[in-house]
Amino acid sequence: MPHLFRAIYQATLLGVAIAQTLAAQEPDRIQVYSHEVALNFHAVDEQGRALTDITQSDLRLLDNGHPPARITLFVHHDHLPLHLAILFDESASMEGAIAPRRTAQLVAESAIHDARDQAMILRFDFETQLQQDWTNDPHLLIQAAAHVTDLNGSRMGGTAIWDSLYRACRDHMPIQSATDATSANAILLFTDGIDNRSHALPQDVVDECQQHQTPIYAFVPDDRARMNAGQKALRSITELTGGSVFYQQGSATNFTASILHIDQELRDRYTLVYRPAKLKRDNSFHTIKLDCPHRTAFFTVRTGYYATP
Repeated sequence: MPHLFRAIYQATLLGVAIAQTLAAQEPDRIQVYSHEVALNFHAVDEQGRALTDITQSDLRLLDNGHPPARITLFVHHDHLPLHLAILFDESASMEGAIAPRRTAQLVAESAIHDARDQAMILRFDFETQLQQDWTNDPHLLIQAAAHVTDLNGSRMGGTAIWDSLYRACRDHMPIQSATDATSANAILLFTDGIDNRSHALPQDVVDECQQHQTPIYAFVPDDRARMNAGQKALRSITELTGGSVFYQQGSATNFTASILHIDQELRDRYTLVYRPAKLKRDNSFHTIKLDCPHRTAFFTVRTGYYATP
């Protein structure tokens, strides 16, 4: 037994010596956690043509009125593959407002170009249901969209737009970092903006979509209710995620033009990552202003973010 204890003691000393030697050979490392904001934006000229030659020196960026402490990444992407989540509001207030099958067909024809492009379909009223998981097969998308109305009128009433957006982004959108953009994510939302059943808040949706680099594009049947509370919240969410709202999309021509516009915005974009100069993690809202002082350029970019803890 004494020999056993002596062997264990010597092995322990040897292990300590090896660890000390390795520590002496490697420099001290300090892990620093910094808050960085990632901006995806699309740039066009006064004729609406994509600008692919924007440089970092062209830009003026203000976060709550202050220039950033540091820009850590600036890169241009083109021909990115798309990941589009199509959400159909099938609550009572949207009955007959859209034709899901025709809508899915137009999306497939306008945005699904090759095997790298993917789309999925979800329907919701007071809860969310997956109709078709990720696919690049137009026939599967059209077939799934044809059945989104099958359960209409057979379940409890109410509409949970914010819950559905939150779950769609959290559970289905590909996770990617700003430094490794492998696809361009987006949610195409077809709704009238009336939400009366959600537990998630619009801010929760914004936070989740910003983390997944996913803008929301909303399609509203008409523009008569632009000033109601639901429409205001819908416009705010789309702007904060880098998307927009399209009204009166009843004709196939108008809708196809909107999809092609979104397609260009998503596939050709810049990514800018920066560290804010003044940041408190207190859930306060930070406004973002991005422009080109010395050349004509118009940007599609989100308008701010919440400084979550």
